[in-house]
Amino acid sequence: MLASGRRALWIVAAAMSLFIAFFAAPQAAMAQDCQTDLQKLSQQREAQIAVVNGLVKAAKGKPLDPTVFCAKTGGLNAVEASMIAYMTKNKDWCSIPDDVVDQLKANHAKSLAFTAKACNAAAQQKKMQEQAAQGGGLGGPQVQPLPAGPL
Repeated sequence: MLASGRRALWIVAAAMSLFIAFFAAPQAAMAQDCQTDLQKLSQQREAQIAVVNGLVKAAKGKPLDPTVFCAKTGGLNAVEASMIAYMTKNKDWCSIPDDVVDQLKANHAKSLAFTAKACNAAAQQKKMQEQAAQGGGLGGPQVQPLPAGPL
C-alpha cells in the first residue's frame, strides 16, 4: 500500500510539473513580454517628455516659440499613440486595467490639443512674417508718409 501511495504522489507531482510547464510558464513569459514592451514605450515617452520640458526650461518663463514647440511635440504624440495602440490591442493579454488606458488616452488628447494650438499659432506667425516681408505689414493698406518740412 505504501508503494502505491508513493506512486500516486509521484504521478500527482508529475502532473503538477506538466501543468506548470504548459500553463504557468507561458503566462509568466507573456507577462514578461508585456512588461518589456511597456517599459520600452514608457522610456521613449519619458524621453519625449524630457524634450518638451527642456523647451519650457529654455524659455525661462517667456512664451514658447510655437514653431519649435510644434516641431518638437510630434515625437511625444507619436509615442503616446503607439502606447495607446499597444495597450488597447494587448489589454486582456497583458492584464492592463481600463483606467490606465483611459488615463493615457486623456493625457494624449491634452497633448494633441496643445500641439494643435502651437502649430496653429506657428502657421499664423509664418503668415504674418510673409505678409510683412511682402510689405503688407499687418495686412492693411499701405499708408503714404506725411509730407515733411514747412507747409
